[in-house]
Amino acid sequence: MLCIVLVAAPGVPGGSIMAALAPLASILGFSSEQQALMITIYIAMDSFGTACNVTGDGAIAAIVDHIRNRAR
Repeated sequence: MLCIVLVAAPGVPGGSIMAALAPLASILGFSSEQQALMITIYIAMDSFGTACNVTGDGAIAAIVDHIRNRAR
């Protein structure tokens, strides 16, 4: 259930963790302190994931552009 929630809310900054709080509490039994820790960790590493995504997209675009220009 948690994986479905995390995949369903990627477009909203911080939306994934906010959507995941209900399953964390109800299904997995996380306390308020554990949920606060999850939010803190998510906020700390979310920007790194975005940076990796953007860098990867740029690298693929550069490779495709190089291949396309070479084919001409």
